[in-house]
Amino acid sequence: MPDNGNNRFLPGTTRLALVLFVCGLAIFCLVFQIGKGQTSSNGTYKLREVSVFESGQNNFIRGQMCRCQDKPFPEVKNYPAFTSEVPIFGSVRFGGRLDETNSGLLFYFAVDESRGTGKGFDRLYFDANRDLDLRNDPVVKLRQPPPDHGYKPNFSGIKAVAAFDFLKVNLGTNGGSSDLVEIMPRLLLTGDDKQTYRYLFFVRTRLFEGDIRMAGEKFHAQLGNDYVISPSFDFPGTALELSGKKTSFNWWGGDRISAIHKMNGRFFSFSATQDGELTVRPYSGDLGTFEIGPGTRKLTNFGVSGSFEARDWAVPVGGDIKDGRPVEVSRCQVPVGDYLPEFLTLQFGRLRIQLSQNYHSEGKRQNRTGRPDVYGITIRKDRPYVLDFSNQPDVMFTSPTNSQRVKPGDTLMVAAVLVDPKLDIMIRRLDDTSHKQTKDAEGKPLHYEQNLSLDPKVIIMRANGEKVAEGVMPFG
Repeated sequence: MPDNGNNRFLPGTTRLALVLFVCGLAIFCLVFQIGKGQTSSNGTYKLREVSVFESGQNNFIRGQMCRCQDKPFPEVKNYPAFTSEVPIFGSVRFGGRLDETNSGLLFYFAVDESRGTGKGFDRLYFDANRDLDLRNDPVVKLRQPPPDHGYKPNFSGIKAVAAFDFLKVNLGTNGGSSDLVEIMPRLLLTGDDKQTYRYLFFVRTRLFEGDIRMAGEKFHAQLGNDYVISPSFDFPGTALELSGKKTSFNWWGGDRISAIHKMNGRFFSFSATQDGELTVRPYSGDLGTFEIGPGTRKLTNFGVSGSFEARDWAVPVGGDIKDGRPVEVSRCQVPVGDYLPEFLTLQFGRLRIQLSQNYHSEGKRQNRTGRPDVYGITIRKDRPYVLDFSNQPDVMFTSPTNSQRVKPGDTLMVAAVLVDPKLDIMIRRLDDTSHKQTKDAEGKPLHYEQNLSLDPKVIIMRANGEKVAEGVMPFG
């Protein structure tokens, strides 16, 4: 501070003593803060444990979904004697990875109507000890009133919702009490007069929350499980939602602990312990360049915004974060790694293109079973990766299946997607930004103006050339 003639510090040793006293007081305050367990100099924050039903948003109280069936599993050695004529059967994997078949821990369960068929499902048999015998585990009854305050998942045609008592499930490998995770099962029945669909959701009953700082900005953090029940909070599927007064993160993958966030041109990563300690640290690895290019075409006007997914993390693609998403740019830097597109919006000349991983298979809609993920976007420190759409595209028919047969008079569902087979990328949308439309593909008014959607027109013909059907097939 410049001397303005009003400096009240004394010269010489007295000033030095006062300075030392002030520094000592500051150190004492810092030690006191760390002792309180709020924060430390290495960016670690102790979050407090709370009930998910009191503090969790809808995502946290939705839970991991399991679609059930009306037939027992042959793997189960013994089921209890059911009162209902139509019991519900299911299995669920906790801690499994989407890219690893049969990973995690598998549990079987069944749901019964103790008062008789049609009187309401009110008994859950859950094979918590995983011995394939559902008779020797405690019977789980309905919990009244429901702790989720009557929450209903966003499904149409809901017939019934029932919350069960809490379960403590061991998701660890050493069998210790620290591996027990408290879960609330919730039964959901949907459908119509002809068919009923049965789902069981598993909700982790506790989460951690508190305030943290990143790049000098304060955020409120919530750490827990939403769509996936995981044994460890360092599991990539663990939910980590950050909300700040100035900045939010709404990009695909930005609500996981595996997200590498970008703020003020810098990247930050996270880790967490089972008792709610959350650590935020600046990313210290190498960066590489990703850009959009014309290939052999004479084009200008390029841009990209969205996110990449690596096997163990996700990262925003574009410029700095604005309104929750990265700003569209023609080139940007991201951490070195092998990626697939989580979701990208690109400007490619006059075309507006939306891309994602292809989550279909030949003859299997929304099903990648047996197909490994393709991390074909390889970002390296020493050379840029240029996406220029130079690979030959292909059409994948997700319906019908290769072996499907139809009888005269039956309706055949035909669905296809446009893909880059080399990168396993799906074109989700293709718009012409130089033309606008006010009607949809079927000619119905949109009541607003949008870019012209270049949905392809498809013609189905018999082997002899006879036209069977034709129409517009939207992308995705």
